[in-house]
Amino acid sequence: MARSVTVCIDTNVLLGFFNNESDKVESCTAFFQLLFAKRIKSVVATITLLELAAILTAADQSAEAERIFKSIESLPLFSIAEFRNGWVLRTATLKKANRLAIADAIILSTAIETRCSYLITFDTDFKSVGEIQVLTPQKFLELQN
Repeated sequence: MARSVTVCIDTNVLLGFFNNESDKVESCTAFFQLLFAKRIKSVVATITLLELAAILTAADQSAEAERIFKSIESLPLFSIAEFRNGWVLRTATLKKANRLAIADAIILSTAIETRCSYLITFDTDFKSVGEIQVLTPQKFLELQN
């Protein structure tokens, strides 16, 4: 791969992989194999981890949440991007311009501010975003081949 590729991973991709969601698990597994093979760098926003923890805790899966967090943290070339005060106005603008939920605007802002090449998601709310290329795991894999 000629240039360094960094992706920001949305919550639904993590859930699709770790929960073995039937409509997502195949493409998520292949996508995560790239991550584990150290072929791409990955970023996850802190709000993504919070969403993941909230979903799993609500489903009484706190132990599963802990296991998932350890797995995520073990990814090579992985970082957790903490939201910064300097991103607040851009996030608000992205929220309004793209009609996003605040958590999605934070994830989008994080992807842009950390200079990710792509935002990887199944969320169609990001379809009209122009600031960064938004792809499903499957579309991303197709670009890598």
